[in-house]
Amino acid sequence: MEFSKELFEQVINRTYPGLTMFVRDVNLAPGLAEKYTEGLILCEKGFADASCRVMGMVTTHRYAILSNHMADLREYEHGTDWGLCVAQRDSHFKVLGQATHNGKTAIFLLHLPDDETWKLFQNVEINTDKDILTTCIERFKSKCDEPPISELATEAWMERCVYPIGMDENGKLFDLE
Repeated sequence: MEFSKELFEQVINRTYPGLTMFVRDVNLAPGLAEKYTEGLILCEKGFADASCRVMGMVTTHRYAILSNHMADLREYEHGTDWGLCVAQRDSHFKVLGQATHNGKTAIFLLHLPDDETWKLFQNVEINTDKDILTTCIERFKSKCDEPPISELATEAWMERCVYPIGMDENGKLFDLE
């Protein structure tokens, strides 16, 4: 893929407008959260379930996924009321950063385009990311101490979200392609 200023502007204009926060709460094994370093690009080999319902946490970690193209599957939930939204298999994410508040850690991920243009985000720093991260950290701090949403504290939901994003349970990052 050839990089051009025009292509990059088009991709930026496709990626950032309409970002919504989706959450996936998980209890990460010791050492895994540290692997999510700012600027790291990840590829999730499976579908990534998350919820559009954001409140308190019963877990140690939260993936806060910022996306404008998660698949909204709420109409297919049949009474679970999870607010189910899903990122496609082989989705790419850019780690914007992390924050810890009262013993809970959030890992902020930008959902990159579902085509090869995700590659444009490698080795590029975008000023908008810092502004978005600041806002998201404030939101995380205000929400994580709130009572959890009971439907997102069920065993069934927690089993859907048990695995880390972009790596196996031992911390080995998945290949980007």
